[in-house]
Amino acid sequence: MRILAINGSPHKNGNTVTLINEIFRGARTQNHQCEIVHLIDLNLDYCNWCGECYDTGVCPIEDGFQEHVINQIFESDILIVATPSFNRSVTGYMKNWLDRFCTSQLIYKVDDQQKVKMQSRVPTGKKGIIIVQGCTNLFQETIEPINVVMKVLEIPIIERVIVPHIGLTDDDTVDKKPNVINQVLEIGQNLPS
Repeated sequence: MRILAINGSPHKNGNTVTLINEIFRGARTQNHQCEIVHLIDLNLDYCNWCGECYDTGVCPIEDGFQEHVINQIFESDILIVATPSFNRSVTGYMKNWLDRFCTSQLIYKVDDQQKVKMQSRVPTGKKGIIIVQGCTNLFQETIEPINVVMKVLEIPIIERVIVPHIGLTDDDTVDKKPNVINQVLEIGQNLPS
């Protein structure tokens, strides 16, 4: 099984990546392949709602999003979407990625009654995991944009990892919370084959 994690954090060694890596550590005990995409490396442009992707599923913006990320998503079995909570929302990197992903992979059709129907281009059978962490305990606003995109693109969520009260100081890190580390390790160990 292939697992792809989308890291929305601007940090490649922070709390979000620690959580991803623990899921990967557990998944590798079951011989699953694991890969991470750091959104900070992609230099993604914003979705400009041009509509060119509606018919083809191919975003016309040439910045690596279509070429690399979509192919990796299509080839994966589990998609992990992970972000810290910034101002009670996803990071700007994650918001940008969610917009591009959803817009390019959603088919809009108008039926005979002029009702708009939506259909996902994402291959069926894919499952999702959401990871959100941060210094607050109010995460509904952070999780909601991810929930919406996953629901619209018909990717069922099998796990939600929410870790509050992390990251206020250098000493307040997720690796110092063994119960959380064990939780995400077990998620990786117990992923369906």
